[in-house]
Order: sequence, then C-alpha cells, then structure tokens
Amino acid sequence: MRLIKILLIVATLILMGAVLYVVFVELPKVQYNPALTELYIYLSLAFVSAFLAFLFHIKSFRFYRSKEKRNIHKNVRKIFWVGTICFSAFLLYITGSAIYSMIRFIEYGYNTKDFLFLFLFAIPAFLGFLEASILRKRIRRLRTEDDVIGEIDTIGKEQD
Repeated sequence: MRLIKILLIVATLILMGAVLYVVFVELPKVQYNPALTELYIYLSLAFVSAFLAFLFHIKSFRFYRSKEKRNIHKNVRKIFWVGTICFSAFLLYITGSAIYSMIRFIEYGYNTKDFLFLFLFAIPAFLGFLEASILRKRIRRLRTEDDVIGEIDTIGKEQD
C-alpha cells in the first residue's frame, strides 16, 4: 500500500504542476471568451482537490509505518478525506466526459493512444478510492488493536 500511496502522491503533484502550467503559461496567450470561465472553474477544482489529496496522503502516511513510529491517535482531518475522494471523483469525471466526447464525435477518428491516455486519469482515480477505503479500515483495525492491548495492560496493573 505504500507504493500505491507514493504513486498517488506523484499523480497529485503531476496534476497540480499541469494545472499551474496551463493557468500561468498557456491561458494568458488565449483571448478571453465565456468558455474560459468554465475552464478556470475546472482547473480550480482540479488544483484544490489535488492539493487536499496531496496533504491527505502526506498526513496519512504514518499509518503505514512500523509499529513503534505509528501515531494512531492523531486523526486525519475530514477535509483531507473529502479532498481525496473529490480528487478521485474529479479524475473519473474527466475520464468519463472525455470518453463521452470521443464516442460522440467518433467519425473524426481516434486512435488507441487517446484511450490509453485516458487510463492515466482513470487508474489514479480508482486507486485513490481503493486506498482511501483500505486506509479507513486499517485505521479502524489499528485503533481496535491498540485499545485491546491497552485494556490488557490495565487489567494486569489493576490487580497489583
């Protein structure tokens, strides 16, 4: 799971870099039109959700450490959970809308490279959902184990 988390961190950094490149390098070259406002909204959503997902992955990495270095009593803020779910949902939305556009305009022809490029969005989306779900279960299991060990330790101390 550490590898998946590292891959998701890299994916969020790549998307944030791409958004910043488009906003600061490419969009100033384009003359303003109403569709540009919609693009700015999409790019803002992409950047904010990617940033929150990045923070989520950094903050929650401690749950995959060795037992001595783990701090399971610290909570990951809910905004980071929402951010990572929104980031994965946004990637799925981009993939779905691009596939819909390809199917709608199929007469113009698309090659397999276009569909393979879309999988670069779909794979991190599914991995993001999977990792968030597995991490939630892992945190619950680790806290239960810690509570049981704590109860066992207190039973021995109460009898003394």
